[in-house]
Amino acid sequence: MFLTASDRRRVTLVGLFTLLVVPAVIFFTRGEPQAELASVAAAGIEIAPSQPDANDSPAPVFLSGPIGVAPTGTAPTAYPSADTAKLTGLATFSSFNGAPVTICNCPQAPYGVRLSVKNLNNGRSITCSNVMMPSTPANVTIVVHTQLFVGLSDLVNAPIPVSITW
Repeated sequence: MFLTASDRRRVTLVGLFTLLVVPAVIFFTRGEPQAELASVAAAGIEIAPSQPDANDSPAPVFLSGPIGVAPTGTAPTAYPSADTAKLTGLATFSSFNGAPVTICNCPQAPYGVRLSVKNLNNGRSITCSNVMMPSTPANVTIVVHTQLFVGLSDLVNAPIPVSITW
């Protein structure tokens, strides 16, 4: 970052001003500490410092509320859900350039796993192997091989809403 000539002059002036003002402040205050506490009293009223008395200790305060549960030494255990991993989104089709019929591509699912794809409109489902594909269309969750997609719905209905589990 380079400074313009006017910016360099401003930085130089601020530096010189600081070098002059800080020693002047120290010289005129001569290192004397300022008053730590100022007290103000109204005219005609005398303020006496209060000294705590040993007999004036406040009484304990007991708060009302529900009684806590006694600890048992065990903690609640969280069990995983019986549902497998699940995604919902839109599905479309591709020929995958002559690849095997049993493949599909879902970038959100782990590659190499068997995916179960269910059409949410009619309840039909298929299974396929998730493979990596260079790109997927925008707003599409899964791309299924054309011959598998026919098992879900007609090609003219693409894209279709699906749920995906693995």
